Amino acid sequence: MFDITLGRYSCPFREWTPAQGRVFDGLFAYDTETTRIDEDRPDLTPGLVLAAACDGNQGVLVPRAQVPAFFAAHAGQGFIAHSAAFDLKVTQPVLGDRLDLYELVEQNKVWDTMILKRLLSLATAGHTARGEAGLDACVKAHLGLDLPKGVVDLERREVRTGFGRFLGRPLAEIPEVYLRYAAGDPLATWHLFWELNRQITEVLQGANQVWGYVDADWLRDVVRRFGPLTHHIQLRASIVTDVLNANGIAVDRGRRAEKLRLVEAVRDRAKEALRRAGYLVGEHGSGKALQSILAQFAREHPGVDMARTPSGEQYSAAEEDLTSLATEGEFFADYAKFKAADKLASTYLRKMDRPRLHPKFGYLVASGRTSCGGGFNLQNLPREKAEKSASNTIRGCFVPGEENVFIDADFSQIELVVLGYALEHQFGLKSELASLINGGQDVHRLIAAAVLGKAPEDVTKDERDSAKAVSFGRPGGMGAERLRQVAKAGYGKDLTVEEVEGRIHAYHELCPELDAFLKDETDTGLALALALNLTPAEYCRATGKAFDPADQEAHRPQAWLGGMLLKVLRDETPVTLRGEGRPYSPEEIDFFWGRAQGLEIKLKPRQAAKLAARQADVPLWEAFRRWAGRRPMFTLTGRLRANTTFSSSRNNVFQGPAADGAVMAMWLAWRAGFKLVDFVHDQLVVESPADDQVPRRVAELDELMTRGMLTIAPGMAVKVETVVTRSLNKTDLDPRYDDERGLARDRTGMPKLAG
Repeated sequence: MFDITLGRYSCPFREWTPAQGRVFDGLFAYDTETTRIDEDRPDLTPGLVLAAACDGNQGVLVPRAQVPAFFAAHAGQGFIAHSAAFDLKVTQPVLGDRLDLYELVEQNKVWDTMILKRLLSLATAGHTARGEAGLDACVKAHLGLDLPKGVVDLERREVRTGFGRFLGRPLAEIPEVYLRYAAGDPLATWHLFWELNRQITEVLQGANQVWGYVDADWLRDVVRRFGPLTHHIQLRASIVTDVLNANGIAVDRGRRAEKLRLVEAVRDRAKEALRRAGYLVGEHGSGKALQSILAQFAREHPGVDMARTPSGEQYSAAEEDLTSLATEGEFFADYAKFKAADKLASTYLRKMDRPRLHPKFGYLVASGRTSCGGGFNLQNLPREKAEKSASNTIRGCFVPGEENVFIDADFSQIELVVLGYALEHQFGLKSELASLINGGQDVHRLIAAAVLGKAPEDVTKDERDSAKAVSFGRPGGMGAERLRQVAKAGYGKDLTVEEVEGRIHAYHELCPELDAFLKDETDTGLALALALNLTPAEYCRATGKAFDPADQEAHRPQAWLGGMLLKVLRDETPVTLRGEGRPYSPEEIDFFWGRAQGLEIKLKPRQAAKLAARQADVPLWEAFRRWAGRRPMFTLTGRLRANTTFSSSRNNVFQGPAADGAVMAMWLAWRAGFKLVDFVHDQLVVESPADDQVPRRVAELDELMTRGMLTIAPGMAVKVETVVTRSLNKTDLDPRYDDERGLARDRTGMPKLAG
């Protein structure tokens, strides 16, 4: 029919007919053109108008009516797409029950160049190239070619969005400009795939020194099972998050309206109380009035520690600093009430004005987890509180459809399960953590018991919860002060640093392998020395010290010089560690400040000002340490992430594979026919008819989720806790399913529908 040329690549395209049969002997690139996408109705699948395929040597255009015959002729063959989730979604309805393209996904025969691009970016730059992974951007970045996207037809209509007018029409009635546009994408995708494949192979071949790398056999195995850099997992993630987007979740508008009314009443009462105290929220002069109120409070309560701005000239007006004082005075309590209620109203309740919301779930953030945004974050709803007041919970507004229930399934301490497996099978450590978990022990309870001197069975729920921040946060490298903050913010536990340190000590006693796991494998001093050419020769020249020019070591960067630079950044009067602690000379200080100012490092304005002024500053020191301490790391599933900090490298060991296992679980649930409506990292909510099959579905979902996670951590004791509810509020149990897992049982022990 015609030739398509893209830079140095050219390929003939023709119309495919069933008489031609199989025209591709192996992989081929595949792309679809559809009716216009309705951004406001993600539950509507665009109609497939035209498909195009290419293997670099030949290309075909496939009218909608011939798509089933095309895939029947190429049954069992894999293909490549850019955003495969979309192409699969619009193609499968045309195939109906005749062929199931998602079986190819399960056979790891479908490839997505957008996902490969994002994974390559994570492996080399440390971010997932969100917003930079469109086909045209990828072709430009990796092939050095421009892929035309702003093409118009003779009537000046945009071709890219204009295929809908040709739905159901034969190819002969579609203008050539549209056909050429359709053919260009699979040609570009084909060559992009092989270039990305080459680059990823090169990265993996040079990654044997990356932290978390096991050996060549391990790498081959994870690539086989999960795809290069976990491509096969992320392809499933892209599909099921798109399913979540399309399904959405229902809102009880009556509950929502009543909740909004009560929350606004709480907000207005708090706002009036603040006005009586002299603070007019958001009005002109309110900042000055707030400083006056804070100054007066400080004079009257000298024992209360109040945060100040970086300059120290004013008290901090940051929300987190003011709300942290809620227990110290009535003004701050009213301020915290106002902020909490105002956030609930503006961030959540006012956006819940539709009978069904379609939050936009996404896959592959840097940690490997999924995300949720697009105007409403269903993964970050406010926590339920015991008092259940309108000002602190909105989960009860999200409900199943009429005559339905939610089956809410949650992995139990799954990140610790994955960590225990990784410690042993990835890092070669004897994992007491894995032994405890597989022995049925509750790690949170054991930590609390050790600290409190109690038998584990005597530990209360509140005491158990006081250990959660440590048991989850400590393996990520958090220190006592940071863990104290997490315990308060995330679990409502107000612990002293000493109490947190006690829990850390108990944790390391229970799981001594944490000592080795938390040992930093990087030398920040050497990293800085290499980056800034801190050699003994340069140091001696700058300070007037003697050195031997013939000594090769004098011309190599040395870690001890990087350590000296860090000390200059931190201490106003730096001293040596040896001997009597000699103060650094002015020449030494000048040398290190000069070198530090030459480092290309992104700093906050205050830190940049300190660097320019050569003023020692702990946050500046921390920024340099973080920069120098960045390193690549592998998850046990084979995903490579560059430029991680110490804490993020440790967190990724268990967060990333746990997220991978949850994706595999969600995939199995979707393929089994469950309707997915919400997913929060380790929690899956499905909507089910409220019939006598609910107990069976609960058991099936438990089994599928367990099986999915065991693909990541085989042999571990994976536990799923499931309830049947009438809303996203987990305590809103459906009374018809009333045993400890939300089920009723008859006298034979078999699940039944409760009356």
